[in-house]
Amino acid sequence: MDAITDVRRGLGDDEAARLLTEHGPNRIPEPRQPSIPLRAVRQLADPLSILLLVAGLVTLVVLGEAPEGAAIMAILAVNVVIGVTQEVKAERAVRALRTLSAPMAKVRRDGVVRRIAAAEVVPGDLIEVAAGDRVPADARVLEAVSLAVNESMLTGESNSAGKRAEGTTRGPLGDRDGQLFSGSMVVRGSGVAVVESTGAATEMGHIASALQGKVKGPLEVELATVSKRIGLLALAAGVVMVALGLARGGIEPLDLALAGVALAIAAVPESMAAAVTTALALGSQRMARRGVIVRRLPAIQALGATTVIASDKTGTLTTGRLTVADHVAVPGADVWRAAVRCNDAHDGVGDAVDVALLAAAARHGTTPLDGGARLSTRPFDADVRSMAVVTEGPVLTVKGAPEVVLARCAPGPEADRLERAVPELAGRGLRVLALAERDTDDLDATGLRPVALLALSDEIRESARQAVADCRRGGIRVIMVTGDHAGTARAVAEQVGIEPDPVVTGAALDGEDREERLREANVLARVDPATKLDLVRSLRAGGEVVAMTGDGVNDAPALRHADVGIAMAGDEGTDVAREAAAVVVTNGELGTIVTGVRQGRRLHHNVESMIGYLLAGNLAEIFLVLVGLFAWPDLVIPLLPVQLLWINLVLDGIPAIALGVDRPAGDPLTARPRRDGLLSGAVLARIGIRSLIVGLLVFAAVEVARRLGWDEAQVRTQAVLALVFARLTLAYVARARRWTFERGWWHGRAVLLAVAAAAALQALVTLVPALGTFLALAPVPPLGWAMAAGAALLTPVLCDAARALLRLGAGRARRERE
Repeated sequence: MDAITDVRRGLGDDEAARLLTEHGPNRIPEPRQPSIPLRAVRQLADPLSILLLVAGLVTLVVLGEAPEGAAIMAILAVNVVIGVTQEVKAERAVRALRTLSAPMAKVRRDGVVRRIAAAEVVPGDLIEVAAGDRVPADARVLEAVSLAVNESMLTGESNSAGKRAEGTTRGPLGDRDGQLFSGSMVVRGSGVAVVESTGAATEMGHIASALQGKVKGPLEVELATVSKRIGLLALAAGVVMVALGLARGGIEPLDLALAGVALAIAAVPESMAAAVTTALALGSQRMARRGVIVRRLPAIQALGATTVIASDKTGTLTTGRLTVADHVAVPGADVWRAAVRCNDAHDGVGDAVDVALLAAAARHGTTPLDGGARLSTRPFDADVRSMAVVTEGPVLTVKGAPEVVLARCAPGPEADRLERAVPELAGRGLRVLALAERDTDDLDATGLRPVALLALSDEIRESARQAVADCRRGGIRVIMVTGDHAGTARAVAEQVGIEPDPVVTGAALDGEDREERLREANVLARVDPATKLDLVRSLRAGGEVVAMTGDGVNDAPALRHADVGIAMAGDEGTDVAREAAAVVVTNGELGTIVTGVRQGRRLHHNVESMIGYLLAGNLAEIFLVLVGLFAWPDLVIPLLPVQLLWINLVLDGIPAIALGVDRPAGDPLTARPRRDGLLSGAVLARIGIRSLIVGLLVFAAVEVARRLGWDEAQVRTQAVLALVFARLTLAYVARARRWTFERGWWHGRAVLLAVAAAAALQALVTLVPALGTFLALAPVPPLGWAMAAGAALLTPVLCDAARALLRLGAGRARRERE
């Protein structure tokens, strides 16, 4: 900040213009957004996209097969459009911060107070603020008259923050009583401050910087891993195919290229992206009906995989509204009349404490009119920590910190009783105020009569206790994060069922063991936005899947960088939190998170089933292309690219989508997702065994057809029929946790209808010559249909037998270790 030569006159116009040029406008800079073409190029960098692109270009340019090449490129275009659309939607958070910027500001320049656009405020400016003003920039307080500011959006504290001249400007945000922050609202008093930071240099600007960049959730990371592994598999298979082709000899280069295209199509599960997106979209619709809006679809699965929830206190575990939780009154004293006399709130507007006292008085039948006409007042002062009002009578009423008010009371048993009650109320995490009065018009009078102690709390949400209990039952650890004091944080944690030990404050996290203490803490108090962000990062680095709940601007960076950010969109919810989050709870109830967890765990199982189903079928296709290239020289390749596209995109897509909306047995909350990923070693082993079973069954059917002397078209048709029907019953294998038909083949109407529809489509294109010609299919004898049905029936039987053998081997190995 440039030094100010005259605090009475402020900056001169020339100096202000120079500083504006030097520091730039006082607004949060908008990050440069990549163009649509660049976004599309990024999407094409995915290994599967590259594989499909190469296959499409070879089909169009080298082989001249326009229909097949166009189909491949169309699939690729759809996937790119979906990816670009989701990326654009995720970039609104920084823009939402502008809605909190003050449009105008009062500055003192050349000794004259002017109203200028907030964007023109510069470091060194003298600004004047009063109740109702939004602070335009970060500034140091020079003058303050009963100045109080609502900083809950930054600090997470529900109480107004008192400000004083020459107060502290260091330490946690909530302790800087000598500083004003951009975007905060003045709720009482007035003041003059000198601007120290503008635009990106403000605390609000730091939050905006933290919101930039894309953070991938667990599902996106796992799907990217799946894509890379499939791409590597395709490359390895390509090398093997070329080696086999050269070893066999007699294959034309174009035929070998056609086989390469077929292999690429066989390796890529073209319907996977569409099926996963459809399952996520349908899941988001179900959640929306329960008050949970999913802004980024992969967050549904991420929520189900969550192992830790870092929950903001204010507005999430609590309502963010102060209420009078308890009081200790002197017998015969009119507590609520005194509470409305010494009060500046009106019509529900004002300091949170005053609003809470008026609400409590109203519940006891007392209104502001009962307090009488006000004759004089001394507003609340942070230094004196009390407020004094003289009303008609005259009656002096004083409200403030117990140690201040009781010190002005006449000695006696009533004052002693109230003084003894203070530690007990404070120990419950309540904010304690004292009321006293005297028949006088002297604002500085002593010898007051004690009236009562009033204990205020931030009301616990009704659903919070049950939600925390459900999270614990589901194996989710809940950490409470707040800007409030440690005592208040401990009390709230105990009330909602969070183990309060250890309670760690932000000031105690400056040592070398910062990350370790962050991971161990169950309650974090007096933390700033940077600490919340560090908490999320340290937990994720430790292998946890982290969800962050919150509603304020101070929560936005952690919401954005968590695996899944959950914004509570109640009365106190901010646009910034909603835009930064992946999930928004519209009704403000923390209990709806349990609904999200259930849906997420259900979806995690479904996505796992879907990917297992698709990959097992595609591996079977790779097996047939490679083995057929060597074993069936008369076919050149057993399955044409157009046939593989038909199977992968249409027939596989229908059951895959049905698996995405399936209802697994039992309570999804207790079915915790595995932490070893969608393609762990055990999962890959199961997929490999199933693909081998399907591949061998199809190979056997094709061998029978060849030995019976069927022509080339009929043999290929037999391969398609056997593969399609075997893969359809594979959907039942993939969805089951133990045995294929443990719940009956009729359980799960969506899967049953999908399998029936796909089978009917395949029968239609095979039996209708006009349709079969396009797919190079030919009529086959009844034996061909019987072999296809046999492959369908044997697939689940053999897969269950393999399951039993694997379990038997695992059990024997476990007993040997024991």
